Order: sequence, then C-alpha cells, then structure tokens
Amino acid sequence: MKKIYSMFRALKYRNFRLFFPGLAVSQVGIWVQNIAISWLVYNLTQSPLTMGTVMFCNSLPFFLITPFAGFLIDKFNRHTLLMAVQILFAVQALLMTLITAAGLEAVWNIIALGVLLNAIAALDAPLRQSSFVCLVDDKRDLGNAISLNSSCFNLARFVGPALGGLLLAHAPISMCFLINFLCLAPAIILVGMMRMRDTRTPAAQRESFAESMRAGIRYAWGTRQIRYLLIYLSLFCFLIMSYPMLMPIYTAEVLHAEADVLGYLLGATGVGSLVASLLMAMKSGVSHLRWIILGGALLACLSLGGLACTQSVPAALTLSFLLGLGSTTFLTPENMLLQSVVADEKRGRVMSLNTLAYFAPTALSTLLAGSLAHALTLQGALLLLPAMMLVLAALLSFKLSTLRYH
Repeated sequence: MKKIYSMFRALKYRNFRLFFPGLAVSQVGIWVQNIAISWLVYNLTQSPLTMGTVMFCNSLPFFLITPFAGFLIDKFNRHTLLMAVQILFAVQALLMTLITAAGLEAVWNIIALGVLLNAIAALDAPLRQSSFVCLVDDKRDLGNAISLNSSCFNLARFVGPALGGLLLAHAPISMCFLINFLCLAPAIILVGMMRMRDTRTPAAQRESFAESMRAGIRYAWGTRQIRYLLIYLSLFCFLIMSYPMLMPIYTAEVLHAEADVLGYLLGATGVGSLVASLLMAMKSGVSHLRWIILGGALLACLSLGGLACTQSVPAALTLSFLLGLGSTTFLTPENMLLQSVVADEKRGRVMSLNTLAYFAPTALSTLLAGSLAHALTLQGALLLLPAMMLVLAALLSFKLSTLRYH
C-alpha cells in the first residue's frame, strides 16, 4: 500500500490533481485525431509521397517554434499560457470537426490545420514540462509528477488509437475530431481552476527576445550538468529512436509477418514504456538516476541489437517490450535529473532546448537509419546504431558521474 501511495504521491497537491486528469483525457483525444488525420490524408490522396509531405510539414513547427517557446514561457505567466494553449487546441479540433462534417476537407486545409496543431504542441511540450515545478509544493515530488506525466502519455498511446480505429470503422470521420474537441473541454475547465505561483523574475520580464535567448543558451551550455544531459539525450534520440520507422520493414523482411504482428510489436513497446513510467513514479529524489539512465540506454541498445538476431515472433515481442522499457527508463530519468538542477527563472528556456533535443534528432534519425538499412541491410543498421550508442553511453555516463546533482 505504501508503494502505491508513493507511486501517485504528486496527486496530494491540488494543482496536480486538477492538471493530471485533464491531461490524460486530452491526450486520448489528440491520439484519436492523429489516427483520423492519417486515415483522412491517405483516403484523399492514396499517395505515400503526399502522406510523407504532410508529415514533414507537420514537423516543421517543432523545429521553428520550439527554440523560441522558452522565451514566452519565462516571460509570461505560465497559468495564462497553459489556458491559452488548451483553448487553441480546442479551436483547432473544432475547425477540423466543422470542415469534415461539411465535406470540405482537402489536402491544403488538412496540412494547414496540422501545422497549426503542431505549432501549438511545440509551445505546449516545454510549457507543460516547465510547469510541473508550479504544480507540486515540494520539489522532492517533482520527479514523481514527471513520471506520472510520462505514464499518462504512454497509456494514451493505447486508448487513443484503439478508440480512433473503432470510430473510423463505425462513425463519420468528423466524429473523431468532435471527440478530440470534447476531450479538451475538461482540460480547459480544470486548468482554469488551478492557482499557480508565478516564478518569473523582474529581470526576465524586462529582457528582450535576443537577450533572453542568449542568456538561456549561455546558461544551458555553461552548466555542465545540463550540457551533458542535453548531448546525451540528442545522441540517444539520433541513434535509437528511429526504431518505429524501421519496425514495418523489420516485420515484413525479417519476420515475414503481416501488419497485425507490427501492431503487436508496437503495442509491446508501449507496454514496456508504460511499465517503466510507473516504476519511475516510485522513485524519490535524484540519487542513482545517472546509473538508471545508463541502465536504460544499455537495455534499449541490447534490445534493438537483439531484434537483428532473431526471426522469432515471440522473441521479437519480448525484445520490443524491453526496448520500450529501456527507452523510457532513459528518457524519464533524464528529464527528472535535468529539472533537478535548472533554475526556475530559466526553466522554460532549458525545457525548450530539451524538447528540441528530443524532436530534432528523432526526426533526423529516420534519414540515418534509412540510409544505413539501404547500405548495410536492415539487420546491419539494427546492430550498428545501438553499438555506436553503447560506446557513447559509457563515455557520457562517466562524465555525468563526475558531476554533482541535488
């Protein structure tokens, strides 16, 4: 019983109790919408090239907006920004509902609204990450809040696509977007009920955009604990996080299986991620996090390399579970450790850099993995990428072990 309480201890704070359920429901809605958009674009075009173009356009806001999101977060009231973001998400969902219900959907307006969605998300991700310090009264419970947030996202990865698939099979596609809009309504109400302390400083409010960005980058790069964690995250995402793109090829060419097996593999990865999130929620403080990060990296690397060495579906399912477990055991403690050393007045800018260190290398990693798979075969890529990461993980973990965290 004590362990279960420890796992959910951040819920004892009123602000987090209000924020968490709204986040959980809204993430389910966004996953429903993502599935519906993919299905809609394919039905409109029947073209993989167009789908790739849409995905590329949708990813642009993360590259263009995320670096500047931290300036807004540290300069303006976080509660006001959280409220604005939820409302903008709801407006985008309502526009998608109206367009599809009226039969006016076309590739151009789907791209435009997809770009709008990801522009909002590019602000939302670092804003949410930097706001946890305002949602728990005791910083010792900050890591628990971050872990519960991670578990919420991993759970939504199951519920959202399953619900989206059922709706697409039995209801008009506009219903998916309406469900997303309705899922956002509780988040707007609950965020409005929160009372968050203001962590801004007068100096941050007076800084110009250029001054603020320079100060944030200088601070992140000049603080060795932050610098090494951002480098570690970037390299891990660049070398390991391309695996979802490789899984369809792996399923067809190595396992010689159909799409249902691909679904099971990705589902097993998600289960591993959820288990890791819940286990990390029981962790208090930052002691041993550096070694947990190393353990997560090692497990992810060995699991990805192991996939190259098996043609057995049961073995691949087990390794996919371990890959999800290892990846999240790396990603969640990295966030926890980073947030333990960031100054509150610069938290927004540093978490924007952390978000960019995740999204940019992950997007670029698909090019690297695809090129290696073409040049070396798929199994060669699945062996080389984690082998490179193993060496880098050992070096960076040694660097982290020489630094002090509190």
